[in-house]
Amino acid sequence: MNEEPRALDIGEVIAASGVPASTLHVWEKAGLVETCGRQGLRRQYPAEVLNRIAVIVLSQSVGFSLAEIAELLAPDAFKSGKGLLEVKLAELLMRRDELEAAIEGLEHALACDSSSPHQCPTFVATLSDVLPATKKPQSKI
Repeated sequence: MNEEPRALDIGEVIAASGVPASTLHVWEKAGLVETCGRQGLRRQYPAEVLNRIAVIVLSQSVGFSLAEIAELLAPDAFKSGKGLLEVKLAELLMRRDELEAAIEGLEHALACDSSSPHQCPTFVATLSDVLPATKKPQSKI
């Protein structure tokens, strides 16, 4: 006999995921999560909602919008290709490069003997790539 997994009460979902009820309601309105009914006034969610919430949280943490997450969660998400993933990967790679440069700059500053950043030739040399008008173009996928 196949037994369906027990539905999770909204309180159980909040406790297990750490996501507040208000956020769950927003995601529900956006079509990202669905309830499977109510018990009294309390929403009930299918057991697999926790995996779906994990995907949403992870996707938001790397910069996907709710609309983009909805696209990714659709049953036929990759039917027309994986362009959304390619664009996000390119953005993340660019962010990684920027973060690596910032880390290198901070490490240099910690080891630098100059009295201020403006006195440091290495720091001054990096300024030419900071302003939008002088920034070197990044390669895109």
